[in-house]
Amino acid sequence: MEIRLGLIVLGSSDLERSLHFYCELLELPIKARFGEFVLFETGAATLAISGELRAASGETTHECVFSVASVTQSYERYKERIAFINVPRAVNDANWAVNFTDPDGHQCSFYGPQ
Repeated sequence: MEIRLGLIVLGSSDLERSLHFYCELLELPIKARFGEFVLFETGAATLAISGELRAASGETTHECVFSVASVTQSYERYKERIAFINVPRAVNDANWAVNFTDPDGHQCSFYGPQ
């Protein structure tokens, strides 16, 4: 049996702010919305933001990794829209990464070839 990631659900303390971040800044298309639950089309896996799963503390112990065709091109495209934590860097022989957080403090990154 092969296990594949199909859905990531992140809690949001302000659903409209999260919608702005993921729709307007990251340009992810909405797949569906059901009240306080929004599904975004992200390729093989689906990202969901839930206003019903609000984070109880500011600490996060997870990361939402977005696969991209080019980390440096993605960084250049989005650097005026979102605050990156660092600049693109090599993480292994084949791939690079750059990190940022969403409005609720969820750790996120772009990962893929330079």
